[in-house]
Amino acid sequence: MDKWRFFSEIGDVGYYLAVTEVLLRGVENERSLNTVRTFQCNPNAVIIGIQHDPSYILNIQALREMRFNIGRRLSGGPPLLFTDKQIAIQFFVFDERPSRDEMRRKIINVFLKALEEQGLKAYFEEPYKLLCNKKMLGYVDTIRLNHSLCLTFYVNIENDEEYKKRIFSGLNYIPSIFSFSTSIKNEIGEFSKTSLIEGIKAQIKKDFNINFTNSALTPYENLLLKSHIEKHTMSEWIYGYRNVKSFISGNVKSVTINTKEGYLTVIASSNRGLITNVYITGDFYIYPPEALNALETSLQFAPADDKYIQDCIERYIKIGKVKLYGIDTSDLVEAIKRAVI
Repeated sequence: MDKWRFFSEIGDVGYYLAVTEVLLRGVENERSLNTVRTFQCNPNAVIIGIQHDPSYILNIQALREMRFNIGRRLSGGPPLLFTDKQIAIQFFVFDERPSRDEMRRKIINVFLKALEEQGLKAYFEEPYKLLCNKKMLGYVDTIRLNHSLCLTFYVNIENDEEYKKRIFSGLNYIPSIFSFSTSIKNEIGEFSKTSLIEGIKAQIKKDFNINFTNSALTPYENLLLKSHIEKHTMSEWIYGYRNVKSFISGNVKSVTINTKEGYLTVIASSNRGLITNVYITGDFYIYPPEALNALETSLQFAPADDKYIQDCIERYIKIGKVKLYGIDTSDLVEAIKRAVI
Protein backbone atom coordinates (compact mmCIF):
# COMPACT_ATOMS: atom_id res chain seq x y z
CA MET A 1 0.00 0.00 0.00
CA ASP A 2 1.44 3.38 -1.05
CA LYS A 3 2.02 6.21 1.38
CA TRP A 4 1.06 9.81 0.77
CA ARG A 5 2.14 12.75 2.86
CA PHE A 6 -0.20 15.22 4.55
CA PHE A 7 0.50 18.53 6.25
CA SER A 8 -1.38 21.71 7.06
CA GLU A 9 -0.05 25.27 7.28
CA ILE A 10 -1.03 28.88 7.80
CA GLY A 11 1.03 31.88 6.71
CA ASP A 12 1.38 34.59 4.10
CA VAL A 13 0.76 34.22 0.40
CA GLY A 14 4.40 34.51 -0.59
CA TYR A 15 5.40 31.54 1.57
CA TYR A 16 2.42 29.54 0.30
CA LEU A 17 3.42 30.07 -3.33
CA ALA A 18 7.10 29.37 -2.71
CA VAL A 19 6.30 26.00 -1.09
CA THR A 20 3.86 25.22 -3.92
CA GLU A 21 6.62 25.57 -6.49
CA VAL A 22 9.06 23.49 -4.43
CA LEU A 23 6.55 20.66 -4.00
CA LEU A 24 5.60 20.71 -7.68
CA ARG A 25 9.19 20.33 -8.78
CA GLY A 26 9.88 17.78 -6.03
CA VAL A 27 7.19 15.43 -7.30
CA GLU A 28 8.45 15.85 -10.86
CA ASN A 29 11.97 14.87 -9.78
CA GLU A 30 10.59 11.98 -7.68
CA ARG A 31 12.28 13.48 -4.63
CA SER A 32 9.09 13.62 -2.56
CA LEU A 33 5.96 11.58 -1.87
CA ASN A 34 2.58 12.36 -3.36
CA THR A 35 1.34 15.08 -1.03
CA VAL A 36 -1.90 16.62 0.21
CA ARG A 37 -1.43 20.07 1.74
CA THR A 38 -3.95 22.47 3.22
CA PHE A 39 -3.24 26.14 3.65
CA GLN A 40 -4.99 29.20 5.04
CA CYS A 41 -3.78 32.78 4.84
CA ASN A 42 -2.89 34.59 8.01
CA PRO A 43 -5.63 37.22 8.54
CA ASN A 44 -2.88 39.84 8.59
CA ALA A 45 -1.36 38.60 5.33
CA VAL A 46 -1.36 40.80 2.26
CA ILE A 47 -4.20 39.99 -0.12
CA ILE A 48 -2.81 39.36 -3.55
CA GLY A 49 -3.90 38.34 -7.03
CA ILE A 50 -2.23 35.19 -8.28
CA GLN A 51 -2.08 35.89 -11.98
CA HIS A 52 -2.35 33.06 -14.50
CA ASP A 53 -2.01 34.94 -17.75
CA PRO A 54 1.41 36.60 -17.90
CA SER A 55 0.22 38.97 -20.64
CA TYR A 56 -2.02 40.64 -18.07
CA ILE A 57 -0.22 41.38 -14.82
CA LEU A 58 -2.26 42.90 -12.01
CA ASN A 59 -0.60 46.13 -10.98
CA ILE A 60 -0.57 45.45 -7.25
CA GLN A 61 2.33 46.88 -5.28
CA ALA A 62 2.41 43.90 -2.92
CA LEU A 63 3.18 41.64 -5.85
CA ARG A 64 6.54 43.37 -6.24
CA GLU A 65 7.23 43.80 -2.52
CA MET A 66 6.92 40.10 -1.76
CA ARG A 67 9.49 39.23 -4.44
CA PHE A 68 8.33 35.71 -5.13
CA ASN A 69 7.83 33.97 -8.42
CA ILE A 70 4.15 34.81 -8.56
CA GLY A 71 3.86 36.54 -11.91
CA ARG A 72 4.02 33.23 -13.71
CA ARG A 73 1.58 30.38 -13.77
CA LEU A 74 1.93 27.14 -15.68
CA SER A 75 -1.69 26.90 -16.75
CA GLY A 76 -4.52 29.09 -17.97
CA GLY A 77 -7.40 30.25 -15.81
CA PRO A 78 -8.85 33.17 -13.89
CA PRO A 79 -6.94 35.46 -11.55
CA LEU A 80 -7.00 33.65 -8.21
CA LEU A 81 -7.83 35.72 -5.15
CA PHE A 82 -6.58 33.97 -2.03
CA THR A 83 -7.59 35.47 1.33
CA ASP A 84 -8.07 34.38 4.92
CA LYS A 85 -11.73 33.73 4.07
CA GLN A 86 -10.73 30.79 1.89
CA ILE A 87 -8.95 27.50 2.32
CA ALA A 88 -6.59 26.01 -0.24
CA ILE A 89 -6.45 22.22 -0.49
CA GLN A 90 -3.62 21.03 -2.71
CA PHE A 91 -2.79 17.69 -4.30
CA PHE A 92 0.73 17.09 -5.63
CA VAL A 93 0.87 13.78 -7.48
CA PHE A 94 3.03 12.03 -10.04
CA ASP A 95 0.87 11.48 -13.12
CA GLU A 96 2.12 8.64 -15.33
CA ARG A 97 -0.26 9.50 -18.20
CA PRO A 98 -0.80 13.28 -18.15
CA SER A 99 -2.22 13.42 -21.67
CA ARG A 100 -5.24 11.33 -20.65
CA ASP A 101 -6.21 13.68 -17.79
CA GLU A 102 -7.46 10.67 -15.79
CA MET A 103 -5.63 11.55 -12.57
CA ARG A 104 -6.95 15.11 -12.57
CA ARG A 105 -10.53 13.95 -13.04
CA LYS A 106 -10.17 11.28 -10.36
CA ILE A 107 -8.91 13.78 -7.77
CA ILE A 108 -11.70 16.23 -8.60
CA ASN A 109 -14.27 13.46 -8.09
CA VAL A 110 -12.67 12.51 -4.76
CA PHE A 111 -12.92 16.11 -3.62
CA LEU A 112 -16.58 16.41 -4.66
CA LYS A 113 -17.44 13.17 -2.80
CA ALA A 114 -15.76 14.52 0.34
CA LEU A 115 -17.82 17.73 0.12
CA GLU A 116 -20.98 15.66 -0.29
CA GLU A 117 -20.14 13.77 2.90
CA GLN A 118 -20.18 17.17 4.63
CA GLY A 119 -23.67 17.82 3.28
CA LEU A 120 -22.49 20.03 0.44
CA LYS A 121 -23.64 19.04 -3.04
CA ALA A 122 -21.10 20.68 -5.36
CA TYR A 123 -20.12 20.04 -8.96
CA PHE A 124 -17.26 20.95 -11.25
CA GLU A 125 -17.54 22.84 -14.52
CA GLU A 126 -14.60 23.04 -16.89
CA PRO A 127 -12.17 24.61 -16.98
CA TYR A 128 -12.03 25.77 -13.34
CA LYS A 129 -15.42 26.43 -11.70
CA LEU A 130 -16.48 24.76 -8.45
CA LEU A 131 -20.23 25.39 -8.18
CA CYS A 132 -22.98 24.85 -5.64
CA ASN A 133 -26.59 25.75 -6.44
CA LYS A 134 -25.32 27.46 -9.61
CA LYS A 135 -23.13 29.78 -7.54
CA MET A 136 -19.35 29.92 -7.37
CA LEU A 137 -18.13 28.02 -4.31
CA GLY A 138 -14.51 28.15 -5.37
CA TYR A 139 -12.20 27.36 -8.23
CA VAL A 140 -9.73 24.69 -9.21
CA ASP A 141 -6.21 25.58 -10.32
CA THR A 142 -4.44 22.99 -12.49
CA ILE A 143 -0.67 23.15 -12.87
CA ARG A 144 1.27 20.57 -14.86
CA LEU A 145 5.01 20.18 -15.14
CA ASN A 146 5.72 17.15 -17.33
CA HIS A 147 4.54 14.24 -15.14
CA SER A 148 3.96 16.37 -12.06
CA LEU A 149 0.37 17.45 -11.38
CA CYS A 150 -0.72 20.04 -8.84
CA LEU A 151 -4.43 20.51 -8.25
CA THR A 152 -5.44 23.29 -5.88
CA PHE A 153 -9.01 23.74 -4.68
CA TYR A 154 -9.61 27.28 -3.44
CA VAL A 155 -12.87 27.07 -1.49
CA ASN A 156 -14.79 29.98 0.03
CA ILE A 157 -15.34 29.35 3.73
CA GLU A 158 -17.40 32.49 4.24
CA ASN A 159 -18.39 35.44 2.09
CA ASP A 160 -16.04 38.40 2.10
CA GLU A 161 -17.19 41.34 0.00
CA GLU A 162 -14.49 43.57 1.43
CA TYR A 163 -11.59 41.77 -0.23
CA LYS A 164 -13.22 42.20 -3.65
CA LYS A 165 -13.31 45.95 -3.14
CA ARG A 166 -9.70 46.05 -1.99
CA ILE A 167 -8.29 43.80 -4.67
CA PHE A 168 -10.07 45.55 -7.54
CA SER A 169 -9.70 49.09 -6.23
CA GLY A 170 -8.60 51.30 -9.10
CA LEU A 171 -8.77 48.50 -11.68
CA ASN A 172 -11.14 48.40 -14.63
CA TYR A 173 -11.21 44.62 -14.53
CA ILE A 174 -14.05 42.88 -12.72
CA PRO A 175 -14.11 39.12 -13.40
CA SER A 176 -17.62 37.77 -13.90
CA ILE A 177 -16.70 34.70 -11.87
CA PHE A 178 -17.15 36.71 -8.67
CA SER A 179 -20.57 38.14 -9.57
CA PHE A 180 -22.44 35.17 -8.12
CA SER A 181 -20.54 33.47 -5.32
CA THR A 182 -21.39 31.42 -2.27
CA SER A 183 -19.51 29.84 0.64
CA ILE A 184 -19.51 26.71 2.77
CA LYS A 185 -21.00 28.54 5.76
CA ASN A 186 -23.66 30.10 3.57
CA GLU A 187 -24.68 26.67 2.25
CA ILE A 188 -24.50 24.43 5.32
CA GLY A 189 -24.14 26.80 8.27
CA GLU A 190 -21.44 25.62 10.66
CA PHE A 191 -18.13 24.54 9.19
CA SER A 192 -15.43 22.34 10.69
CA LYS A 193 -12.12 22.52 8.90
CA THR A 194 -10.93 19.36 10.68
CA SER A 195 -14.03 17.43 9.65
CA LEU A 196 -13.64 18.49 6.02
CA ILE A 197 -9.94 17.57 5.86
CA GLU A 198 -10.47 14.21 7.53
CA GLY A 199 -13.31 13.51 5.12
CA ILE A 200 -11.06 14.27 2.16
CA LYS A 201 -8.30 12.05 3.53
CA ALA A 202 -10.76 9.19 4.13
CA GLN A 203 -12.07 9.45 0.58
CA ILE A 204 -8.54 9.47 -0.86
CA LYS A 205 -7.58 6.39 1.16
CA LYS A 206 -10.64 4.59 -0.19
CA ASP A 207 -10.28 5.59 -3.85
CA PHE A 208 -6.49 5.38 -4.14
CA ASN A 209 -5.83 2.55 -1.65
CA ILE A 210 -3.15 4.48 0.23
CA ASN A 211 -2.20 5.47 3.78
CA PHE A 212 -1.20 8.92 5.01
CA THR A 213 1.88 9.94 6.93
CA ASN A 214 1.82 13.28 8.72
CA SER A 215 4.96 15.15 7.74
CA ALA A 216 6.32 18.62 7.04
CA LEU A 217 8.87 19.55 4.38
CA THR A 218 11.92 17.30 4.17
CA PRO A 219 15.43 18.72 4.75
CA TYR A 220 15.97 18.62 0.98
CA GLU A 221 12.75 20.55 0.33
CA ASN A 222 13.63 23.11 2.99
CA LEU A 223 16.96 23.61 1.23
CA LEU A 224 15.13 24.18 -2.07
CA LEU A 225 12.74 26.57 -0.36
CA LYS A 226 15.59 28.62 1.10
CA SER A 227 17.24 28.75 -2.31
CA HIS A 228 13.95 29.74 -3.94
CA ILE A 229 13.40 32.62 -1.51
CA GLU A 230 16.97 33.86 -1.81
CA LYS A 231 16.81 33.69 -5.60
CA HIS A 232 13.77 35.92 -5.76
CA THR A 233 15.38 38.65 -3.68
CA MET A 234 18.36 38.98 -6.03
CA SER A 235 18.72 42.23 -7.97
CA GLU A 236 19.36 40.17 -11.11
CA TRP A 237 15.75 38.92 -11.11
CA ILE A 238 14.12 40.99 -13.84
CA TYR A 239 10.51 40.52 -12.71
CA GLY A 240 11.46 41.87 -9.29
CA TYR A 241 11.78 45.45 -10.48
CA ARG A 242 10.43 45.79 -14.01
CA ASN A 243 6.73 46.66 -14.03
CA VAL A 244 5.06 46.05 -17.39
CA LYS A 245 2.07 48.22 -16.54
CA SER A 246 4.21 51.33 -16.11
CA PHE A 247 5.46 51.06 -19.69
CA ILE A 248 2.39 50.15 -21.72
CA SER A 249 1.10 53.23 -23.53
CA GLY A 250 0.57 54.42 -27.07
CA ASN A 251 0.85 52.35 -30.23
CA VAL A 252 2.94 49.42 -29.03
CA LYS A 253 2.80 45.66 -29.46
CA SER A 254 3.22 43.29 -26.52
CA VAL A 255 4.41 39.71 -27.02
CA THR A 256 4.68 37.12 -24.25
CA ILE A 257 6.19 33.66 -24.74
CA ASN A 258 6.61 30.76 -22.34
CA THR A 259 10.18 29.62 -21.81
CA LYS A 260 11.68 26.57 -20.11
CA GLU A 261 11.46 28.13 -16.62
CA GLY A 262 9.15 31.13 -16.86
CA TYR A 263 7.95 33.70 -19.29
CA LEU A 264 9.42 36.52 -21.35
CA THR A 265 7.59 39.69 -22.37
CA VAL A 266 8.74 42.15 -25.03
CA ILE A 267 6.87 45.41 -25.59
CA ALA A 268 7.98 47.28 -28.68
CA SER A 269 7.04 49.67 -31.45
CA SER A 270 8.40 50.24 -34.93
CA ASN A 271 8.05 52.86 -37.63
CA ARG A 272 9.03 52.71 -41.30
CA GLY A 273 11.12 49.60 -40.82
CA LEU A 274 12.97 50.83 -37.72
CA ILE A 275 12.58 49.75 -34.08
CA THR A 276 11.59 52.90 -32.19
CA ASN A 277 11.18 51.46 -28.69
CA VAL A 278 11.74 48.10 -27.03
CA TYR A 279 11.17 47.04 -23.42
CA ILE A 280 12.02 43.59 -22.06
CA THR A 281 10.77 41.98 -18.85
CA GLY A 282 9.79 38.56 -17.54
CA ASP A 283 10.57 35.74 -15.15
CA PHE A 284 14.30 35.39 -15.75
CA TYR A 285 17.72 36.61 -14.60
CA ILE A 286 20.40 38.58 -16.39
CA TYR A 287 23.92 39.37 -15.29
CA PRO A 288 25.07 42.07 -15.00
CA PRO A 289 21.63 43.58 -14.16
CA GLU A 290 22.28 46.77 -16.15
CA ALA A 291 22.86 44.72 -19.31
CA LEU A 292 19.16 44.72 -20.16
CA ASN A 293 18.98 48.52 -20.40
CA ALA A 294 22.06 48.53 -22.61
CA LEU A 295 20.58 45.85 -24.88
CA GLU A 296 17.36 47.83 -25.29
CA THR A 297 19.35 50.95 -26.16
CA SER A 298 21.38 49.07 -28.77
CA LEU A 299 18.17 47.96 -30.50
CA GLN A 300 16.59 51.40 -30.61
CA PHE A 301 16.44 52.71 -34.22
CA ALA A 302 17.87 49.42 -35.49
CA PRO A 303 16.31 47.84 -38.61
CA ALA A 304 13.25 45.73 -37.85
CA ASP A 305 14.85 42.89 -39.76
CA ASP A 306 14.87 39.21 -38.80
CA LYS A 307 18.57 38.56 -39.46
CA TYR A 308 19.76 41.90 -38.07
CA ILE A 309 17.94 41.40 -34.74
CA GLN A 310 19.38 37.91 -34.30
CA ASP A 311 22.95 39.00 -35.13
CA CYS A 312 22.68 42.08 -32.90
CA ILE A 313 21.52 40.15 -29.82
CA GLU A 314 23.97 37.26 -30.24
CA ARG A 315 26.86 39.68 -30.78
CA TYR A 316 25.86 41.83 -27.79
CA ILE A 317 25.62 38.85 -25.42
CA LYS A 318 28.94 37.40 -26.59
CA ILE A 319 30.98 40.63 -26.52
CA GLY A 320 29.38 41.97 -23.33
CA LYS A 321 29.78 38.61 -21.54
CA VAL A 322 26.12 38.75 -20.62
CA LYS A 323 24.70 35.75 -18.75
CA LEU A 324 21.05 34.77 -19.10
CA TYR A 325 19.33 32.43 -16.62
CA GLY A 326 15.81 31.06 -17.13
CA ILE A 327 15.66 31.93 -20.82
CA ASP A 328 17.82 31.22 -23.86
CA THR A 329 19.17 33.69 -26.40
CA SER A 330 16.83 32.12 -28.96
CA ASP A 331 13.84 32.98 -26.72
CA LEU A 332 14.91 36.60 -26.59
CA VAL A 333 15.43 36.77 -30.35
CA GLU A 334 12.04 35.16 -31.06
CA ALA A 335 10.10 37.49 -28.73
CA ILE A 336 11.71 40.66 -30.11
CA LYS A 337 11.15 39.58 -33.70
CA ARG A 338 7.49 38.87 -33.04
CA ALA A 339 7.05 42.26 -31.38
CA VAL A 340 8.57 44.37 -34.17
CA ILE A 341 8.16 42.42 -37.42
